[in-house]
Amino acid sequence: MRERKGLIIAESLGLLLTFALTLAFWEYRRDPLSSLPPPEHGLKAERAVISVQDHRHVEHITLHGNTLGDINLSLSLPDPLPPQKLPIVFVLGGLVTGENSVCYLKDAGNNAIVGYSWPLPTRIHGFGALLQAPNLYHRAMTVPGQVSSALFWLVHQPWADTEHISLLGFSQGALAVPVVQDLAAQDGTRINWTIIAYGGAPLGAVLAGSPKLKPAWLGEALAPLVNLDFHSLEPTVHLPRLSGKFLVLEGQHDQRIPEAARHFLQKAVPEPKTIITLEGSHMGVTPEKMALLQEIIGICKTWLIENGAINLGPDGAG
Repeated sequence: MRERKGLIIAESLGLLLTFALTLAFWEYRRDPLSSLPPPEHGLKAERAVISVQDHRHVEHITLHGNTLGDINLSLSLPDPLPPQKLPIVFVLGGLVTGENSVCYLKDAGNNAIVGYSWPLPTRIHGFGALLQAPNLYHRAMTVPGQVSSALFWLVHQPWADTEHISLLGFSQGALAVPVVQDLAAQDGTRINWTIIAYGGAPLGAVLAGSPKLKPAWLGEALAPLVNLDFHSLEPTVHLPRLSGKFLVLEGQHDQRIPEAARHFLQKAVPEPKTIITLEGSHMGVTPEKMALLQEIIGICKTWLIENGAINLGPDGAG
């Protein structure tokens, strides 16, 4: 029984290696954006109200894509809508729903807050990841196109201020921000304010340090293949191509993102940039990390206001 299990593992690793090397050869011969599914326009939107309270109207939006699949968003607008246009704050959180991303941003003022729901599983279990690799790869590659399609749809809403678009990436979202911004710019959507919080690079180093991937040695083994096969998503490939203003946040004792990976990412972020190091480990939404989360939100909000990215509310809050 043990020999058979070992054979299955060896065969799975062999197939994964063949798959990975084939992809890597193809990826490195192409422009990083040309290997990604392009954004889609003219998508039909399905809407469902989530809540109407505290002067905010929150609804779930599903944009029915073609090759990109369904794009799921949560959109929070002031209620009632003010006469002026609304800046767009697009949030890429961790592996949570868009609704969760939106609900933590209180006192949003006269701004449109958008949360994105990832088309990825919340946890990858050991060798199951090997069997799911082609499907996970496909889903990950659709993320930049999904977000760029959503941004295109948002800027064409009657309430949208197309000159004030911010992109905020937290944890896993920080890894996707550079490629998303690069692809959105190619699609005609300019993002002028970018927040990259608790991210790192290269992607293989981030994977190797992730406590969610079990067993731990699997991350170390897969890291070189990840760097090869996800070259088109690699943050440091896209960051030099970007412009705007940047805020970078990190945890001083982040146990999920290695220190070298954090510094490697920070160095690649273009100027003008502000880098802030906070006490504690990696950010999260568990009860013991709520104080840190609120501190992070406060810093982001202050930076966006000071840099003219968002509107002030009637009470002076963003």
